[in-house]
Amino acid sequence: MSDNVSRYATFLATAECSSVSRAAKQLFVSQPAVSAEIAALENSLKVKLFFRSNRGVTLTPEGRVLYEYIKKAFAFIEAGEEKLREISGLKTGLLRIGASDMTLRFFLLDYIAAYRAEYPDVRVNITNAPTPKTIESLRGGMIDFAVVSEPISLTGNDDLFFIPVRKIQDIFVAAPTLPIAQEKKISKEMLATYPMVMLERHTSTRRYVSSCLGADFPAPAVELATSDLLLEFAERGIGVASVVEDFAAKSIADGRVVKLDVDLALPPRRFYVVYLKRLPLSAAASAMMDKLRKAEI
Repeated sequence: MSDNVSRYATFLATAECSSVSRAAKQLFVSQPAVSAEIAALENSLKVKLFFRSNRGVTLTPEGRVLYEYIKKAFAFIEAGEEKLREISGLKTGLLRIGASDMTLRFFLLDYIAAYRAEYPDVRVNITNAPTPKTIESLRGGMIDFAVVSEPISLTGNDDLFFIPVRKIQDIFVAAPTLPIAQEKKISKEMLATYPMVMLERHTSTRRYVSSCLGADFPAPAVELATSDLLLEFAERGIGVASVVEDFAAKSIADGRVVKLDVDLALPPRRFYVVYLKRLPLSAAASAMMDKLRKAEI
């Protein structure tokens, strides 16, 4: 394997550039050198890694499998180098966080502002993605820790630490012009007669609300990617929106939407800070974690 390390770096650059020429420029080598490295790696592994055309290169199925492993391996190497640079005092560090728009805005943002004020030279990189993708990035070494929302299974995740840091409440809102906004008490059956506006089905929030509504509840009329858009659609009277109360607080206060009194059990959920047990946190991440642990509930 040691003979292939430089070839793996060339392979990774070529895969991400989708071009031998662009990879050569990125690596500061010639195109023939890149082609030779790829050919040597393919011969060594006895598989074809790229499809080649006049428009560039694309990964074969075998190449795609290798790429996923090599990408993670180099991410761990970079994390290790970053840790050593911090220890040696060569640089102040990098903080890498995975968070959804909701956890970022209503929990993490204040902590990041305080952190930046105390450590202005630390670079902060925030990756925004749904919970499953964020946990995948955490396990792949792409981020130092994540802030995610329930539902998330604590079983089968023995490699992770979970710290509960905040409670949130899901509610339903509608524009005051909709007849349902005038109702004193709303049954699930009445709610089902109105078009629903909800987050995409792969988000933790959507999974939670759908589980509370039940499998027999009609599918939403509109599915959206962000909570901000949910409110926009609700304010325009397009339908009843399922949102976290913090997101809707200003719109409710301003009268742009009405919080519905729905006869449905929606127990509070929690935000969790999540990090890997097997890897020590970097100095930059440890400093942030010290702040976040004070919010544990």
